[in-house]
Amino acid sequence: NQVAALGRSLAAERGRSLVEGGALRALEIAVGGAQARVGGACRARDRANERLRLQQEAGHLLWVELEAARAARAGAELRAQEAESQCRARGAELEQLRKAVEAAQQSRRRAEQERDHTAAQVGHAPRP
Repeated sequence: NQVAALGRSLAAERGRSLVEGGALRALEIAVGGAQARVGGACRARDRANERLRLQQEAGHLLWVELEAARAARAGAELRAQEAESQCRARGAELEQLRKAVEAAQQSRRRAEQERDHTAAQVGHAPRP
């Protein structure tokens, strides 16, 4: 009777050990899965951080390009204004020269008329 009780007790202990071992194994599997998910999440975070860094770097480079383009445009606008100013100055100078030429031509015609008039009064033919 005692042997049977010891046998049953031993069988129960083995059963408990098997159940506890199964529970431990299930827990180990669960922990392993959680660790794998954490590792995957960390890798995903690292990839996202790298993409963010690259995008920020690209954004910075675009900003530098934009500033350079703005500076180039400002320089081109300044050169265009200078060229326009020079063009107006040359136009005014050209107008003054045109008026001076016109005045010289009128003066020459008057001088020729006076010469012809004087020559006609004196009786001499005008020189060509």
